[in-house]
Amino acid sequence: MLTLGTLPWSVKFLWGPVIDRFQFPAMGRRRPWILLAQSGMIVVLASMMLIPNPEENVLTMAWMFLVYNIFTSLQDVSTDALAVDVLQPHEMEKVNSYMFTAKSVGGIIGGAGLGLVIGTLGIKGTILLQIPILVVIMLVPLLMTERPGEKRFPWSEGTTEVEVEHDQRDFREIIGKVKIAFSMRSAQLGIVLSLVMSLSFFLIPVLPLLFVRELGWTVEEFNVTKGGLILVFTMLGYLAGGQLGRRFGGKSVIIYGALFTALTTSLWGMSESMWSSGSFMMVMWSIRTFAWGLVTINIYSLVMRVTWSEVGGTQFTAY
Repeated sequence: MLTLGTLPWSVKFLWGPVIDRFQFPAMGRRRPWILLAQSGMIVVLASMMLIPNPEENVLTMAWMFLVYNIFTSLQDVSTDALAVDVLQPHEMEKVNSYMFTAKSVGGIIGGAGLGLVIGTLGIKGTILLQIPILVVIMLVPLLMTERPGEKRFPWSEGTTEVEVEHDQRDFREIIGKVKIAFSMRSAQLGIVLSLVMSLSFFLIPVLPLLFVRELGWTVEEFNVTKGGLILVFTMLGYLAGGQLGRRFGGKSVIIYGALFTALTTSLWGMSESMWSSGSFMMVMWSIRTFAWGLVTINIYSLVMRVTWSEVGGTQFTAY
C-alpha cells in the first residue's frame, strides 16, 4: 500500500509538461488543474466508502490509494506552479515559509490527528471525516481567482488579463522552452542545490535505527518526538528562514545556515559518548532541524526565483 501510494510522487515531474501545455486561461493558468485535482481527491475518498470491510480488501484500497495520490501529486505540482506565476520577487521567502509551515500543520492534522481518530471511528469513519475537510480546502481555489478579471466558473462573465496564446502551444514548444530555461547558469546552480538538499535526507532512515535499535527508545517515543517537538522546530525554522531571507537575502541565509548545520551535525556525530542522554539527543536534533529549516525554505525560494513562469510547472517540479 505504501509502495503504490508513494509511486505518483516519484514520477510527479511528468505532470509538469502536461499542466504547462493544457491550460484554460479564462479561469487561470493553474487554478483549473488545482480544482480538478481537489475534486478527484474527494471523489476517490467517497468511492472508498463503498468498499465493504476495507481492512479485508487491502489490495483494492491500495489501488484506490494510488489513484488518490495521483490527484494529490497533481495538486502539489499545480500549486507550486501557481506560486511561481503569481509571487513577486520580494514575496518569495516569506510566502514559501508560510506555505511549508502550513504543510507541516496539515501533516499534524492529517497524520497524527486523523491517525488517532482511526482508533475511535475506524477507517471508514475517518475517511468520512476527511471528505468535508477537503471540501472546505477546495473552497479557497473555488471562490478566488488567480488574477483580476478571470472567470470564477466556466459560465461566469470575465475578461482575463492573461494572453490566450497558451492554448496554441504543443509539447515540442514546451520541451524547447525547458531546454532554454535550464541552459541558464542560475538554473544549473539550482539543480546542484536541489541535489545537495536531497543528499541531506540521509538522516531520515538513519535516525530511527539510531534511536530505536541502538539507544533503546521505543517506536512510540521516537514517533511522538519526530511528529511533535521536532516538527515544531521544523516549522519555526521555516518561519524564521522566511523572515531572515527577506531581510538579509536568501543566499546569505543558505550559506551560513548550511555551514552551521554542518558544524552541528559534525558535533553531534563526534559526541557519541553523550548519546545515551535523551536530553542531549533532543537538543542536538532540535538545533539541527531548526537550522536546516532555515536553509531549506531559502533554497526553495531561490529555485522558485530562477524558474521561468512559462514552463513553471515543469522546471520547478524538476528541482
